Amino acid sequence: MAEVPVYFPRPVYRFFAVGGAAVAVLFAWEVVREFSLPSLFFLLAAVGFAVVYLRWTLMRLELTANGVTVHAPLRSPRHILFRQMITCDEAGRISPGLSLVYWPVSADGLVDMDTPRTLFLPAVARQAELLEALEERMPG
Repeated sequence: MAEVPVYFPRPVYRFFAVGGAAVAVLFAWEVVREFSLPSLFFLLAAVGFAVVYLRWTLMRLELTANGVTVHAPLRSPRHILFRQMITCDEAGRISPGLSLVYWPVSADGLVDMDTPRTLFLPAVARQAELLEALEERMPG
């Protein structure tokens, strides 16, 4: 059986997650030392920043024979079939990720073509390879 290609996020997300955690620790120290609302606000912002980038750091994408599976922490895997996909493009400025527009599957297992959905994926190593593979397998 052929091995399923797995794509991991770029290392820059680890750097951002660690940086956000470091800033959060510094603001936590400031809040404990001398409480102020602006310090608390920036503490919460830094924690949010670190959590978002930690989530993106821990994501992984698997390219299967019939679609792509997105594994994110604390969520069940999301599998999107090639027949559901509408477009896939690079999106973003600093570290462009993939923007995948697809038709969701309804409760009865049919593709619901009334309301498309968008899934933003983090930038991955070998992104050009993944983008090419998705575009060649997407319907017309």
